[in-house]
Amino acid sequence: MAKGFFKHIPNINYDFKSDGKYYQAKDLFRKVSTWSYLQEGVSGYSYYRITQGERPDVVASKLYGDSTLYWTFFLVNENLQDFNDWPKSAQYFNKYLDRKYSGKCLVASSSTDIVSSLSKFQLGEKVSQSSSGAFGFVTEVNPTHKRITLNSIEGTFTTGTVSGEDKSCTITSIQNERDAVNHYTDSNELKTTVSTGNTVVTNEEHELNLNEDKFTIRYIEPRYIARVVSEFIELVRD
Repeated sequence: MAKGFFKHIPNINYDFKSDGKYYQAKDLFRKVSTWSYLQEGVSGYSYYRITQGERPDVVASKLYGDSTLYWTFFLVNENLQDFNDWPKSAQYFNKYLDRKYSGKCLVASSSTDIVSSLSKFQLGEKVSQSSSGAFGFVTEVNPTHKRITLNSIEGTFTTGTVSGEDKSCTITSIQNERDAVNHYTDSNELKTTVSTGNTVVTNEEHELNLNEDKFTIRYIEPRYIARVVSEFIELVRD
């Protein structure tokens, strides 16, 4: 499915490793200028509600009678950068959560237990607990929410003391990463890091909200699509 979009993007030579060796790649920076152009130049937008499991090419066929025009959705929806951003069905959403939030969060009573002026937990370091024999490796250090996240865990952590390479702290609670705090919202539903008097939004709820927002997409009205496609091709070839 990607050919419909990328075939119009010109190639550039790019030194990915800054080692003097150049490789041919698509000039994806062109999408930024295209997005600005469409924002300013086209008023003929409508909105469509994607159904569970409905693919981009299926939607394009339904709206335009041409499944190859699916790539235009990625031009006019800022929250859709690639196919990974397309709204996920319930089945794939749960698999996505399992992959992205696979760890355990060890929560302390204070942010200085996680990071202080004298010592801090480091990404990738081994954290162990002598009382339980459990250990794991740090994949996130989050002093704002007073926690570290571990993956590749062996054994079962319990509340109590855990130790890293040069820092120890007392864990007051343990959570699955998907159930941990992502942020809080105030009475106006604005995001905040302040916990007192505000509503907890977990990682799972945060991802669910993001996914839900993507089910309603903007699309170029069929009467304008031919002109936009033609001008887009000229724009990226300039």
